[in-house]
Amino acid sequence: MIFIDPEEVAEAVSADWLQECEEAAKEIEDAEDGDERDNVLVRRSGVWRSVKDTLSKVSYGKCWYCESKNTRSDNAVDHYRPKGRVAEEPTHTGYWWLAFDHENYRYCCTYCNSHRKDSDSGSAGGKQDHFPLADDGIRAFMPGDDLEAEKPMLIDPCRLVDVIAIWFDETGQVRLNPSALMADSGALKRVEISTRYYHLNHPRTVAERKRVYRRIISKCKAADRLFEAWQLGDASLKERYEDAIKELSRLLTRTSEFSAVAHCAIKGLREASYTAFVLSEVKL
Repeated sequence: MIFIDPEEVAEAVSADWLQECEEAAKEIEDAEDGDERDNVLVRRSGVWRSVKDTLSKVSYGKCWYCESKNTRSDNAVDHYRPKGRVAEEPTHTGYWWLAFDHENYRYCCTYCNSHRKDSDSGSAGGKQDHFPLADDGIRAFMPGDDLEAEKPMLIDPCRLVDVIAIWFDETGQVRLNPSALMADSGALKRVEISTRYYHLNHPRTVAERKRVYRRIISKCKAADRLFEAWQLGDASLKERYEDAIKELSRLLTRTSEFSAVAHCAIKGLREASYTAFVLSEVKL
């Protein structure tokens, strides 16, 4: 997971689209009952569907939750706070007043957004209408209720302090970044819940993350050998080493799939690898 800057999203959407959002929001606010609100959600669903490509470009085509590109799947715009119902609170009619608020939109893949079960491993997940809170007694039910008082258990890619809680190990599995406990004592539980509902440990996703992690290790070792030979007097290897560094750096940029995994691998290697140390110090 990488941080998605809400300000960058705000700059990416068009004025005409924002106007359409305002009109749709007014419609749903004026609805007389739940049935009419549901009709507005169905009739105006094109509002969030039409901005999907814009949100995708902000993350370079990557799911905001798992960072996969999944070009063969029909990716979607998720409502971080569910628009129609909340699985954890049967009496909740959904955060319908946020249905047309782009700050509540998260671009995501089918595996993170919809319930899926892997037939081989039995692994299952998908956010759907889930929005668990640390304290269900403090939940916004209507416009005007204090959203800031809520304590979401799902890690939000649009909050930097949330994103740092996610870590990846050499096996490709999601782990807690111990540093996150400094800012959030409940970070471990949030990582566990987010991993389950976002289906972050889907077997194929884990395998891809492991591949990236192992690739970083292999390339760092190869680059270190070039560096050592260069330092021992073979000046002809300087350019090859610099090329190796550049190739590794490309895996760390935001445009690369699973770049957060690559960063975890680099940080894990920085004590044992000079190349990894150099890359960990570079701002990409």
